[in-house]
Amino acid sequence: MPFKNLAVLGAGAIGSTIGAYLTRAGRDITLIDLWPAHVEEMRRGGLKVTAQDEEFTVKVRALHLADVCTLRQRFDAVVLSVKSYDSVWAASFIEPYLAPAGVLISAQNGINEDQVAPIVGYTRMIGCVVTIGAGLYEAGHVTRTNSPKRPSFALGELNGMLTPRLQELVTVLAPAGPTRATTNLWGERWAKLTVNCMANPIAGITGMNNLEMRSSSEVFSITVAVAGEALKIAQALGVQVEPVGGIPAQTYLDAAGGVGVEALRRDWVEHGQSVGSGRPSLLQDVMKGRRTEVDYLNGYVVRKGREVGVPTPTNQAIVEVTKRMERGELVQGPANLQLLTRLL
Repeated sequence: MPFKNLAVLGAGAIGSTIGAYLTRAGRDITLIDLWPAHVEEMRRGGLKVTAQDEEFTVKVRALHLADVCTLRQRFDAVVLSVKSYDSVWAASFIEPYLAPAGVLISAQNGINEDQVAPIVGYTRMIGCVVTIGAGLYEAGHVTRTNSPKRPSFALGELNGMLTPRLQELVTVLAPAGPTRATTNLWGERWAKLTVNCMANPIAGITGMNNLEMRSSSEVFSITVAVAGEALKIAQALGVQVEPVGGIPAQTYLDAAGGVGVEALRRDWVEHGQSVGSGRPSLLQDVMKGRRTEVDYLNGYVVRKGREVGVPTPTNQAIVEVTKRMERGELVQGPANLQLLTRLL
């Protein structure tokens, strides 16, 4: 089907990046967000993008959530880019504005399809694994932190089929970055979930950016344990996990068992060069005083571990420390790494 009328629900860092590039490419796309100042600034001066290779401002169509009820059109595709804990209400909110054959594309952290698909319908759901880095620290201005050549999106049907609509959506998203279709959405999801579980909460509790974490041997040791737990669960669920941040999943499993640790450390640092020095989204949430997504990242791993009988002490400790920081019981800083170690 032709995807003519598009929308982004949740014009945060990722949603704004997608909206800006697709608008510049001539797509008819509406950006919908909850932050009034951001919406007003986009309406007034456009959406500014600062990337590694360029800077541009594009006039976008921006709506506050409260304005959506004035719409008469229905969307052929909506990119859902809200926080994982907002998935259910956001999907329920936008479903009446989807065309009968329209699709909802989950471009989020975490594995939220099981929450969202029952709301919009399993056949109207597309998964989108996002691997770009971006930040939104001021209204109307998004910063893209990764190399423009780095893979950006992997799109997949829930049933693993390579459908014509999936291939069309690859074309639609391509102006925002290198995009491909996958027949292994769940393997892609677990790979990205593992990356997020390794990086996001550690950045949040320490204040480190991506490059700073990659240079820390203490962070490396913790991330190997985090990945080992997550990947054992994926194995137990029968998921064939795709490379984790460019490194084969088995390499992490081996390292978690003490095999090939130094080789993995070298690869981990090398692959981190394309990630850049941006801040993971959970760190951005901490900086803004927001609730974090840890329950939908490491917390998801803990819950799935209980289901399949795989112990998850490292992920559980990360959830506990992150929650303590959210409650104001801990001050952000590298010392929280030692606290994590003591909890194990």
